[in-house]
Amino acid sequence: MNPLELAGIEKRFPGVVALDDVDFDVRAGEIHALVGQNGAGKSTLAKVLTGLESADAGTFSVDGRRVRPRSPREALALGIGAIHQEVDLVPELSLAENLLLGREPLRWWGIDRRELEARARRALAELGVAVEVRRAAKDVPLGEQQQVCIARALSSDARILIYDEPTASLGIAEVERLFAHMRALRGRGLAQVFVAHSLEQVFALADRITVLRDGRRVGTFVANETNPRAIVEAMLGAALGAAPERRAAPAGRVWFEARGLARAGVLAPIELALAPGEVLGVDGLVGSGRTELARALVGADPGVHGERRVVGAPVRVRSPRDAARVGLWLSPEDRKVDGLCLGLSVRENLALGVQRRARFAWVSRAAQTELAERWIRALGIAATPEQRVGTLSGGNQQKVILARLLAAEPRLVVLDEPTRGVDVGAKAQLEARIAECAERGLSVLFISSELDEVMRRARRVLVLRDRRAEVELVDADVAALRRAMAGGAMAERGTAEGRDGE
Repeated sequence: MNPLELAGIEKRFPGVVALDDVDFDVRAGEIHALVGQNGAGKSTLAKVLTGLESADAGTFSVDGRRVRPRSPREALALGIGAIHQEVDLVPELSLAENLLLGREPLRWWGIDRRELEARARRALAELGVAVEVRRAAKDVPLGEQQQVCIARALSSDARILIYDEPTASLGIAEVERLFAHMRALRGRGLAQVFVAHSLEQVFALADRITVLRDGRRVGTFVANETNPRAIVEAMLGAALGAAPERRAAPAGRVWFEARGLARAGVLAPIELALAPGEVLGVDGLVGSGRTELARALVGADPGVHGERRVVGAPVRVRSPRDAARVGLWLSPEDRKVDGLCLGLSVRENLALGVQRRARFAWVSRAAQTELAERWIRALGIAATPEQRVGTLSGGNQQKVILARLLAAEPRLVVLDEPTRGVDVGAKAQLEARIAECAERGLSVLFISSELDEVMRRARRVLVLRDRRAEVELVDADVAALRRAMAGGAMAERGTAEGRDGE
């Protein structure tokens, strides 16, 4: 008898069959990965498992007993805990209050604040996280917020844990700590469901892998009896083509330069230059300053000092609007807060970019619709022009952001975690599109926590540590990049080894 079994699960939304006769189970002491393209039904199944959605048909059993959780609270009462892709903390509450929300230690006078904070610290310490638990969630970086969400689920005494893209906002060290904890929980007999896009992570953790495509279960595979290519082919229904090759920077040409770019207490002075058509990688651990650099380049935060030059001439960038006028555009790390108007349609979100380029000219609704249809086709966005962006999956939301940037015909795009929550097929599409744009002269600053992704795209990688530029690698490999992120003398050796390895 398995801790969790689903049979014949169906879930429909208006005009969409999200899950169609899906069977799924997870065993005690097992990490069962759930993979598929965006729109395959992974997140919907995770929501059914955690009580966020109720199945229209099928059976749901916990320890052999038929159940139907209608809310996360009911699911938790059954022993099912959840870690979601999107951070779901209450911004105004402290980290301690968020971590123990609904499970606060009580005394006759009310909540025992000292015990609340002590429990929160212990839960975070188990993950190797040292953060001030009295801080409001809104004042904490996204990666640390996600760690609080993970600690909250792991401290809930659940016997079945559902992870829906838990590593999307985490750096390498944080991912490794989480995986070590998951392996320890497996050893204690917990049943774990790991919803993921990274096949590297899937094969590092999973005992079995279930593939969904178009809402149906394609098959379940034993991890050590299959390989990533077979899983990709099952996800896509076809073989995956080769990724574009890394491009060398055109010799002797510089389109954009940043000199002494800094923000007091946030970012030490940084120098960088990009040639037309070049992809420059930027990487570092969580808190290294990657996002701060991305925002500084386009004037998204106040108090940034230093000089930006376009074709050798200084330009004034005090806001993203100024940056857009000189051809600099940002795809932000937090797409829901900084990247999209969730209440607007795909058409309206895309029109924002071209409307800014058009300045005072009016872009007709017909032109907006034509634009939306063209980019929906080009990037394979699973949506209609009039569909509200807030209803799309995370991967499709990311495609809308990229479409808006490219439709504005920029000269430099700063992509901060552009494939977070994006599946293998969509990543290939995005990489191909970025490569095509680079061929036409678009410069790209590419930030990603997935090191192999950075290596596929960029020949030069700027490594940040402690919010300053530590070292620049040229033609390195993933191992050299990892050493550089660790810092010190290992970084210098990593540079040489990376060059020799090519």
